[in-house]
Amino acid sequence: MKRFLGLILFLHVSVFAETFALNNFHTNVFSKVDKKPVDITLSLIFEGRDVEVEQYKIIDSLNVVIGSYYAEDLVTSRGKEILKSTLITYARKAYSLDIDVIYMKELTVRMNPTVKEIVDALKKEGMFNSAPRQQQQIPNLAPPLPSKIPLPGENPINF
Repeated sequence: MKRFLGLILFLHVSVFAETFALNNFHTNVFSKVDKKPVDITLSLIFEGRDVEVEQYKIIDSLNVVIGSYYAEDLVTSRGKEILKSTLITYARKAYSLDIDVIYMKELTVRMNPTVKEIVDALKKEGMFNSAPRQQQQIPNLAPPLPSKIPLPGENPINF
């Protein structure tokens, strides 16, 4: 009897569950260290009831929830799990969405360095030396010109 009820429950849930894949979601979050914006790219898969139809509500929920996280929190496994559970809870309370599971396909964090940070990193790597470089001599491969160019009416010079 338990198996029969379990089978019916499983079939009931699988019949009404939909899948919505959100690929290459771009946003900015702040860094804890220097309070600068950091580019985040996410790819998520949502499973639940009516997630395909209500995808705009899911995207809005993701925008609201991810804005409350720092970049350093999102790269840890604990931070990713908390993000998923917070997103499910917020979507349920704000829009009455029934999201069962969120799968994370991709999370990319890209720092946006300033020009000064790039120059400092290049200096650290030894790309800029304090001694000026000697200029290389480029050989002149052009044929020599005659010492005097004949004017019209003068005897031409034969080479």
